[in-house]
Amino acid sequence: MKVILIDNEPLELSYLEKQLMKVGKFDVLETYYSVSKAVKAIDRDPPDLIFLDVEIGGRNGLDLTEQVQMKHPHIKIVFVTAFQEHAVKAFELNAVDYIMKPVTPDRLRKTINRVMKVKKQASSTKHSLIKCMSSFELISDGVPLKVQWRTTKAKELFLFLLHYQGSLVKKDLIIEVLWPDFEFKKAYTQLYSTIYLIRKTLSVFSSFKIKSVEDHYQLLPGEVKLDTLEWERTVKQLPYLTLKTLKDYQVVLDAYEGDYLSKEGYLWAENERERLKNLWYMTATKVGRFLFSVKNDEDSITLFLRIQTMYPYIEESYFMLMKLYDQLKDSYNVEQQYRLLKNMLLEEVQVYPSQVVTEWYKQRKNKLINNESFSS
Repeated sequence: MKVILIDNEPLELSYLEKQLMKVGKFDVLETYYSVSKAVKAIDRDPPDLIFLDVEIGGRNGLDLTEQVQMKHPHIKIVFVTAFQEHAVKAFELNAVDYIMKPVTPDRLRKTINRVMKVKKQASSTKHSLIKCMSSFELISDGVPLKVQWRTTKAKELFLFLLHYQGSLVKKDLIIEVLWPDFEFKKAYTQLYSTIYLIRKTLSVFSSFKIKSVEDHYQLLPGEVKLDTLEWERTVKQLPYLTLKTLKDYQVVLDAYEGDYLSKEGYLWAENERERLKNLWYMTATKVGRFLFSVKNDEDSITLFLRIQTMYPYIEESYFMLMKLYDQLKDSYNVEQQYRLLKNMLLEEVQVYPSQVVTEWYKQRKNKLINNESFSS
């Protein structure tokens, strides 16, 4: 393992180097008291681990960490400092550990063991999936994992960052959504401590990384796939709808297992919930009309009944079901669908079915009456 040490105090640097040599052997152990030289060395040949003082000759080691992690996210950072007040910010930056001076060999051993554990977890990453359809669930190699969230806010903040799919999210926006009634200072304290809790919870899932970039946070899920993203990508890649490709469409519709985070009840997820739900609706309606055109009445009825359950306030599903039941000469269900539509519209918006539906219904009635008269 290649390790470098950065501290502007030569004595402190020498002491830390000696303590590390007592703990174990390293492939390379380089020391720097100049930040500029250290940065050049890191860019030239990135190490596995950096021991870094928080204050380096007027430079802020926390800021340096952000720069390093932007370019080299795999590098592990351990802060070594005499200032306890920097601990929260250090862990916010995803540091592996935070050591107070003077450093002892026993404390260093614990740190090295922690670093090795993190590296081992990273090398044994499994195929993972995040499910957000209906409710949140983390799946690893097909097996649901039990995630023990320390607080409900920790879970919500994780999902809020995940919601932005790897984009930078302003800290002010997070506070506005999750802690709108808190005083500014207290809200930021809540934010930092909740980020810390999330990192502790997700430490066993090596794929996830939360980065702090100036006044933003960014959640990087690594190799973990998100079910809604995968589903939407599949929908957009569907071929032209024909009898040959019909099965592809039906598989996609069946893969929609529920509305985005609907069981979690987050208001901030509502727009995305409706967007994905509408994408399903448009695809389902397209398939339903196609099934109707090729006279596959049974599958068409099943699909339009599902559409009606999800979208009870849209007229089309009722009208399509009326026409489908009419094709099957099922007068009872034609009448049932018309009554359901009429009652729904009167209760919800105090209007009657559209002229198109009303005319079709009247013509069908007249046709039935004429047929009965002709028969008699």
